[in-house]
Amino acid sequence: MGTILGIATPAGVVLAGDRRHAKGSTVTSDGVQRVHDFGRVGAAAVGDPGAIRSFASRLEADLRAYETEHGEPMSLDRVAHVAGDLASDAGVDALVAARADDGSAGLRELGQDGSLVHTERSALGSGAPIAFGRLESDVADDDLDAVAAFARDTMATVAERDTETGPESDTYLLASES
Repeated sequence: MGTILGIATPAGVVLAGDRRHAKGSTVTSDGVQRVHDFGRVGAAAVGDPGAIRSFASRLEADLRAYETEHGEPMSLDRVAHVAGDLASDAGVDALVAARADDGSAGLRELGQDGSLVHTERSALGSGAPIAFGRLESDVADDDLDAVAAFARDTMATVAERDTETGPESDTYLLASES
């Protein structure tokens, strides 16, 4: 299945995810893009690779259409609701990062069952239990680059212990506006 994680701090949000797709004990690909950068919005998803692509392309189209129509990007709450519907339709679990109306970056967890959770730290996928062990430790929350390094290190730790999580990972960073 692979693993994604998200960390929200006052400095911003970091999303990370691996690229492995495995069926049982067989690795079928190390090229699945789970983390997506849409500029002012980031998303990460776990599930079937085709479902992840569908979720990401539909989210990107909705973000562009909204910005074209309204002349501004979607707020965090709006992104979460739109992405939640798309995650449910696609059958993926996802994390989204965007800015709230006050400029602070926030994180939302979206379930394929339609659930939406406000969270500061989350992990989804086959390596989530391992990632949560690391996410419970302290991280320098005033330096987004340090948070990103912590996220990459966490993904490397997960990859060592979970055969469905690969060693290659991608990250997305969204700084809060002061």
